[in-house]
Amino acid sequence: MAFRQVRDLLEWVHDFHDRLGKQYSGLAEEAADERMKMALVFLADREARLREAMAAFLEDADQGLLTTWLIDSQQFGHPSVLERIPPCLGCHDVQDILANVMTAHQTLKDMYRLRAELAEIPEEAELFTQLADQQEAEARLQTRDLARLDMY
Repeated sequence: MAFRQVRDLLEWVHDFHDRLGKQYSGLAEEAADERMKMALVFLADREARLREAMAAFLEDADQGLLTTWLIDSQQFGHPSVLERIPPCLGCHDVQDILANVMTAHQTLKDMYRLRAELAEIPEEAELFTQLADQQEAEARLQTRDLARLDMY
């Protein structure tokens, strides 16, 4: 799928969080280790919150910003990007899960930073800079909380 407008990309991000959350939920159901199950349930919940936040933003955002044409037509195929994030099927501990999570965050953060650099208007650059900063903050929160879980 080529993103033509800001809305296209943000709808893809919404779907990305939805699919990743479902992936974590499915793995949590299969996890035998209680600590792994707790970590995966936590991550599924965080992804649901991120999905809901993006849905709310899409409803309330300025239509002019959402219909801004992107300077290039990035091919961020949904399945191929998710495939870059390992499904964690071979995860043996919380650190393995954390490595998986950091891959997902880095993927989105890099995409947001690129979009900010390529932005045609200041509002677009500001949006993607804020999204990159929020992704970084979410990564710190998840790293902290997963580290706490791993300690106990």
